[in-house]
Amino acid sequence: GASMFSTFFRITFPLAWRSMLIGIIMCSARAISEFGAVVIVAYHPMIAPVLIYERFEAYGLKYSQPVAVWLVSICLVLFLILRILTLRKTREV
Repeated sequence: GASMFSTFFRITFPLAWRSMLIGIIMCSARAISEFGAVVIVAYHPMIAPVLIYERFEAYGLKYSQPVAVWLVSICLVLFLILRILTLRKTREV
């Protein structure tokens, strides 16, 4: 028979890669939304939402806007990928 690695990469992974990718995208979206907890508990980790907030408070909208646009763009791309993958999955069923 085939080895465990061969079985995993030829059978299991091809069947599970879309679901794994959807899970990664959803976890990333959840992590981005954890702004409040990070600001209250640990201010110094500079995640994107904290950076946007800090730049807005210190310098105004002009300096926080590029980071916000970058973050929204990433979220939109992740959402579109998630949407495409879920539509493909529902068509297959």
